Amino acid sequence: MYSEQYLQQHKLIVGYTTSQHLCIDLDDTSLYKVTKLIQILQQSYPELGNALIMHSSTRNVEHTVRINRHGIPRHILKRESFHVIFNNKIGSIRCWEIIGTLIDLDIEPPQVRQIRARRRDMTLRVSPMVLSNGIKPEPKPYRTVPSCYYGKQDGMIKQYLAFLYATNNLFKG
Repeated sequence: MYSEQYLQQHKLIVGYTTSQHLCIDLDDTSLYKVTKLIQILQQSYPELGNALIMHSSTRNVEHTVRINRHGIPRHILKRESFHVIFNNKIGSIRCWEIIGTLIDLDIEPPQVRQIRARRRDMTLRVSPMVLSNGIKPEPKPYRTVPSCYYGKQDGMIKQYLAFLYATNNLFKG
């Protein structure tokens, strides 16, 4: 697959960066919620076009309970993580509007606002990543969600996939 020794030695992480088409990182989210979110976004923002769901990490569903400082239990359910890449260029201002809405709806964490404001881009990991307990593999294409609201397609999914495959060829040993 890729040279584990090379990854351990260099600890490289490669990301796909854009400011022109919407890319979302959805951690600890069920596939059902990801798909529904895409459908809502496609209906609310038809100019987004088709979407590609990438499976960014796999984990067994973990359920834990934490007690907050007031003694109230909080259920934490850790699920899989997904990346979503939309096919059309909509410009950075429209991307920031949509990301701001996702933050306000508590779909994206609030710290994303500061990160995006500072960097002015969206970046998704496309390479394997070294963790303390092993290597997290590169994201894998899972499913496309076609848009029935907008006909024109700019081909940004194809550009993302080309970058993903070219990057992963660098790590094969």
